[in-house]
Amino acid sequence: MRIRVVGKTSELHGKSESIRRLQTLRNIGRITAEKLYSIGVKTPEQMGRSDPEELYERLNMISGGEVDRCVLYQFRGAVFDLPWPECKNLSKSRLNRNRSKRRKVLDG
Repeated sequence: MRIRVVGKTSELHGKSESIRRLQTLRNIGRITAEKLYSIGVKTPEQMGRSDPEELYERLNMISGGEVDRCVLYQFRGAVFDLPWPECKNLSKSRLNRNRSKRRKVLDG
């Protein structure tokens, strides 16, 4: 007897497609994309509207421990389109200025 599961296959395809799309962001590889997916970030557009610090805190909460701060820098780099090492020493206010400039360009 052969059992066909349609819903699960569709969900798995959706998850793998989301993870593949997240990997198109700067600094985001497969493992980090999976972490983003686990905290509810499913698309690059959603990542672009997110607060990296908030995402990092969410990841810490679900992982049950302190996640390496480099992950925060990866999240910042993905949101602000910067190499993650450059995000290490940037202040939150400077990152927010970069976000405002980026939004103006995107909004036209």
